[in-house]
Amino acid sequence: MEMTKVLRASQGVGLAAPQVGENIQLCLIEIENELFVLFNPVIKNLSGKKLLAEEGCLSFPGKYLPVERYEKIKVRSLDSAGKKQVIRARGLFARALQHEIDHLSGELFIDKVAEQK
Repeated sequence: MEMTKVLRASQGVGLAAPQVGENIQLCLIEIENELFVLFNPVIKNLSGKKLLAEEGCLSFPGKYLPVERYEKIKVRSLDSAGKKQVIRARGLFARALQHEIDHLSGELFIDKVAEQK
């Protein structure tokens, strides 16, 4: 998959299809050497505290800004085989999911910084 090559070459944690010019609801997250492929991801639950941490984005190389995100998340999507999956994540994984799913709706992490002020 071409997106996987781009993700790994850039040493990122996640990548959304719109970042590579594809108009589809697809994002990849690679964390702890495990690749998650999410087609049509939908956030079903956000919980825990909101935590402030620096985020970067492959669309803005070298730019890191503080962004507030939920600590835990539950997402429903389809995997690469078209099978329904439910992902429960926390910490960096939860942050990456929120970041990439935002991309799919046209929202960037720099927009989140502006909202917090």
